[in-house]
This record gives sequence, C-alpha cells and structure tokens, in this order.
Amino acid sequence: MKFSFSPSSTDLKKVEEGTQLLLGDIKSEKELEIQVEFQENVPLTIARNGDHLLITCQEPAHYYRGLNWALHHPEDTWNTKSEPVYFSKNGVMLDCSRNAVFTVEKVKSFIRIMAKLGMNTLMLYTEETYTVPDEPYFGAYRGRYSQDEIREMDAYARTFGIELVPCIQTLAHLHNALKWPLGETVKDTADILQVGKEEVYTLIEKMLCSVKESFSTNRVHLGMDEAAQLGLGKYLRENGYTKSSVLIREHSARVFEICKKLGLEPMIWSDMYITANTGGGYYDVADDTDCSDWEKPDPELGLVYWDYYNPDQKIYEKMIRVHQQLSNKVIFAGGSWIWNGISPNYSKTFTCTRAGLAACKKYHLPEVFCTAWMDNGAETPVDAVLPGLVLFAHLGFHEDFDEKALAEEFHDVTGASLNDFLELDALDSLFQNGQPNLDTDNPSKYLLYQDPLLGIFDRHIEDLDLDTERYYQDLADRLEICRKHTPAYDTLFAFYHSLASTLAGKADLGVRLKKAYDAHDLSTLETICEEVIPGIINDLSTTRLLREHLWMQDAKPFGYELVDIKLSGVIARLTSTRYRLRYYIDGRVKRLEELEADRLPYFLPGTPKRENLWHRIISGADLMDTI
Repeated sequence: MKFSFSPSSTDLKKVEEGTQLLLGDIKSEKELEIQVEFQENVPLTIARNGDHLLITCQEPAHYYRGLNWALHHPEDTWNTKSEPVYFSKNGVMLDCSRNAVFTVEKVKSFIRIMAKLGMNTLMLYTEETYTVPDEPYFGAYRGRYSQDEIREMDAYARTFGIELVPCIQTLAHLHNALKWPLGETVKDTADILQVGKEEVYTLIEKMLCSVKESFSTNRVHLGMDEAAQLGLGKYLRENGYTKSSVLIREHSARVFEICKKLGLEPMIWSDMYITANTGGGYYDVADDTDCSDWEKPDPELGLVYWDYYNPDQKIYEKMIRVHQQLSNKVIFAGGSWIWNGISPNYSKTFTCTRAGLAACKKYHLPEVFCTAWMDNGAETPVDAVLPGLVLFAHLGFHEDFDEKALAEEFHDVTGASLNDFLELDALDSLFQNGQPNLDTDNPSKYLLYQDPLLGIFDRHIEDLDLDTERYYQDLADRLEICRKHTPAYDTLFAFYHSLASTLAGKADLGVRLKKAYDAHDLSTLETICEEVIPGIINDLSTTRLLREHLWMQDAKPFGYELVDIKLSGVIARLTSTRYRLRYYIDGRVKRLEELEADRLPYFLPGTPKRENLWHRIISGADLMDTI
C-alpha cells in the first residue's frame, strides 16, 4: 500500500500510525495507491481510478471508515462511493460499572471497530470504577481503572481520531462508593450524594481532578440521572423539604462551577430536569410543553436526552423540542439492548434506533451516541452489542436503514454474518409468535434462574401453545450452524448454543414436575430425577464455563464472582431437587410441599413478560431482609 495525505490541521503522524494498526486487522492482497484529502464540511467520498483511490473526508475517523470499506471491496465494480455525514459526533458509551470493567485490550479492540465504522467518540461509563487519589475505598474490589490505564486507552483512541470521554456520576448511582466509610459524611440516601454539603463538593472536585489528569479531552459527562429520592434522606432531616427541581439546579450549578475552574466542559443526563419540573415520568410531557417557567440548568451545560424505549418517531421529536428549550447543547443517547438479561434484544434495538436517529436528523442534533448498558451484573457478553453498534454507525452515514448495506458493513467490520448474530434475538422471543420482541420479554433469564420446585413462572409456560423443549432445541441447532460461520466469535456462539440447550431441558421442567407429582406418576418423576436433571446440570455446567471464559477474555476478573454464584446456584438447586425427588420416590417423605403449592401468574394480563431482577426470580422469599 502506498499512502499520501493532504491534511489541514490533522495530526498526520497519528493518522499514519492508525493506518498501520488497521492494516494489521484487514487482510488485503491488492496493492493500492491511496490518496487522502481532509476537507471541512464534505461527505465521505471514495473515488477509484484503477488501483488509485482518492478518499475525501472531514476527519480521521471518517477516513478509517472509507479505508476499511475500500480494502474490503477492491475488486467490486464501482467508481465513486459517497456517504453524507449526519452527525459531527457519533459514538458509543461502554458501561464499565455493572461489575464488568473491560480490559484495556478489550477497549482497544472496540476502538478499532469504531474506527472502521467511522465513529469518533467513546464514553467510558465509570460510576466509581476509576482511581481517585486519596480515596482508597472508591472502586475497591471492583477492578477500577488506574490513571495510567485510562491514559493508555486515551492515547490509543486519539490514534484513530476518537475522543475518549469520561462518563461518571456526581449525584446518584453511587451506592457502591457510598457503602464504604467515605459515604458516611456525603450521602443523602444509600445511592445519592447530599446536595449543598461542602464535603460533597470536595469529593466531586477530587473526582474531577482525577478525570482531568487521566483524559486528554476537556469534555466530561457528569451523570446526575435517576435521583428519584433526591433530598428525601439526610437532607430532609437536616434541612427540611426542598423541591427536587430546585435541588438539581443548585447541585448542577455548583458542580458546573468546579468544572469551569478545572477547564472542563460538562454534560449531564437530562431526566432529572424533566421529571423534577413536571412531577411525572421522563417521557410524559405534552407535545406543546412550554418550559419557560421551569428550573433550568446553565444553557451551556450539555443535556443528554436518553431514549431506547419508544418505537414512535414523534415521541423523540417531542422530547427533542423540550430539550432544545432547556439547553443550547442537546445530545442524544440511544442504545443497543444488551441489558435485558442474559440475551440481546435486536428487534427492540433496531426499531428504536431507527426512530430515534430519524428524529435527530430532522432536528439537526450534532451529537449522538449508542449506550451499551450492562445492567444487573453484565450477564450478556459485551460482543452481543455489535449489531446495534453497527446500525448506529450506519445511520450516521445513511438517510435510512439499508438492509443489504448494513449486512455488508457488519461483515466488513467484524468478519461475521449479521444474520447469525440476529439469531440470538430468538432466545427471548419465546412468547412473540414470530413478531419483534418490542415488549422486551426476557424468558431466557427467568426460565434459567427460576427454582424448579417453586415454578414461579410456570403458569406462563403452561399457557403457552408451544413446545418449549422443541423451541430451544431448534434454536440450539441453528446456533451450532452459526458458530461454524463465525470463528472470530466462536466462544460467544458456543455460550449461546449451550444456553439454548440448557433451556431446552429446563424451560418447562417445573411444569413437568408438577404434572407428574399431581398425577402421582412415579415413573416420570424417576426419569426426571435420574435422566433429565443430570442432563440439564451437564449442559448448564458447560454454559457456566463458557460464560467464565468470555468474561475473563473481555473484562477484569472482579465481578465475575456474582455471575458464578448465580449460575452455580441453579446447579445447586437442581441437585437439591434431585434429592427431594429421590426422597419422595423412595417413600422417605410423604409429600413435597413445594409441589403442593398452586402456581400463580407472575405477570399480569397484557403486561410484558419481563423480570430482570435475579433476587425476585429465584424465590418468593427475601434474599436480603434488613432495612
């Protein structure tokens, strides 16, 4: 390859370095002469004349997108390919706070994927999983990043024209920090800092100083979302009641002043400014809402409108209009649904992303990013984010979704088939009858974790006109074929193949147990005891080992202990179920009280069949019963 660059203010040395790193990922036999011109306000254009390519673009991230495409299509019949650039900043937020703190090498691999997609912003979401000097309990036992680790990732990102942005918390979502001694003097509730207390702002300044020392950017995301109990803990006892809309304004103003002192440009999640002013839900505002009398942030404070839920473009448009009354800097955050349990939900991801980004284009928002939340312990492997991530990038360079082009981009970036990944959607589509899972049902989680003797979710399996064993076994067979197609993601597909095999045996285990028990069918109970349950344990043991392998491949070991406890707990309860059955079959106990109990519906009629809280799935009793 022969390259020549005509940069304006571009750091040519970094572009050349990034080019060589990407060429290590992209195997191209074709010798090409590639000329690159950086210009302002131009579409990404690749023009070919024989073996000579001219890439015209605005910035390095767009150049890498063009380079990746050109090297994957050297023999195709094309002369010029041009893509508009809809967003000046298009990025990803990687959640490193829900127990999985991704290794430096894993983050670097994401950076290379982002470069191939033309994305230019990566936010590291770290509630307290980063180092704050003189605060040893901040991120203790959680695998927090050192300042040197962040600097290494930051330098690597800059090589590809990607801005690494700290995404922290300075109000709520801090329970893991506040449970330690440092929390005693600064917390309002178990999860929220106490507004107005000087010790709070001393701590926040320490946090922001650490951020400034670690990241090269001046931008910082301060969080401040979902503080529903703001002012209702220690603050209420010490100061009396103050409206949350006033408290959020006062707090953000204080933190904004610290940012200005340190030369930082802040943004926050916007929900508290909506809910505190209306007293309702985040999205429950009227189309013609007038915000002139609202408590508002500084107009230069960036407001991040997050929405991964609504399939209707008009809702996004309404919310953008409200946000534009509150801030001069509105940013949109969509999401790739990998936080709904153990399995991804691509139908929800695709529907909401298309609607959300269409609204952003209509209202000319300059910045968007795709969140990769890992709620409830990062049970879903992070590589499952890729279809949603590629879609987000795709819509940054296409007016609308182009199915063929998206599949092509996905393969060019990952080496895998998009259709193979989309098969994973079926794990949670049990109740959908072939329709998109927009209700975000997540049966692959609760049917795996639920206790076989209690059968808390069994009524919904009983009512299902579907053979769950056949459903999940057919899916396992398809995933085994997908696995052969995707050697780069072999362990990911091996894990989901094993999970589907486990669910084939376990999904309706409680139903079969109770039916045989009620009929006093000792023969069937004997088969379940000696053949079915051991088979499930064997499959689940494989699933557990594969999940451990994926975790250690992607993240620091801290936090995996909880996934291990969850999966091992199912094996333990299956083993205990065998003992209970054996005692009953042998006549050593006259009845099994668990199987005598009526099975009640868990979900109300017409509501989504979604339960993502492990402690509610595993038992009707409390896992923790202290206040």
